[in-house]
Amino acid sequence: MTDDFTARDLGRPLTPDEATDAEFLTALLAEPSTWIEPPAGLEDSVVQAIDNATVVAPVATLASAEARGHRRFRRGGAWLAVAAALVAVAVGVGLSTTRGSEHPDFKGELAATALAPGARAAADMYKNAAGFRVVLDAHGLPLLPSGEYYQGWLKNAKGELVPIGTFSSSDGRVIMWSGVSAKEFPTLSVTIESADGNQASSGRRVLVGDLLPD
Repeated sequence: MTDDFTARDLGRPLTPDEATDAEFLTALLAEPSTWIEPPAGLEDSVVQAIDNATVVAPVATLASAEARGHRRFRRGGAWLAVAAALVAVAVGVGLSTTRGSEHPDFKGELAATALAPGARAAADMYKNAAGFRVVLDAHGLPLLPSGEYYQGWLKNAKGELVPIGTFSSSDGRVIMWSGVSAKEFPTLSVTIESADGNQASSGRRVLVGDLLPD
């Protein structure tokens, strides 16, 4: 690829920086995970990115050349701009695939208990390839003393609990992860736990609510 590009497009050997960029782009585009389940409109995004790069890069290059007193357009700079645009699109596709849908599969409001009467929270659950990402937007949970922490749980109709993560006080978003769906384990609760080696729930719930399909 490097030899063909050099002879056909530049008429000169690639500089070390250009060669490095070319190798990086080749490796990125060859990575299978970059192209898994591409979103709708990917082709249009790539074409638009190339159009933008090939229009903006010559203008910027010419303006810089005029400022230096010569007007020679350097195709190598334009090619690197196109490569950068393609990298940006490819990375965006990879991140989109990794994140999965941004629309929650389940969501719910959590009510406070007597242990934290000023607390409130909402939760969203997102399905992805790793399992289920639970985003807890909690407010009013006080800072706990040393040796204590908050823990999230999902519970099914039989009362079976699955731990989904721990955190300290929060006035914002907390990310937790579950291997089970809210379809089978719909009740989300947050308890106060102690670092005492006991993995069972303490039963000291501060927030509780159900996650429902959205």
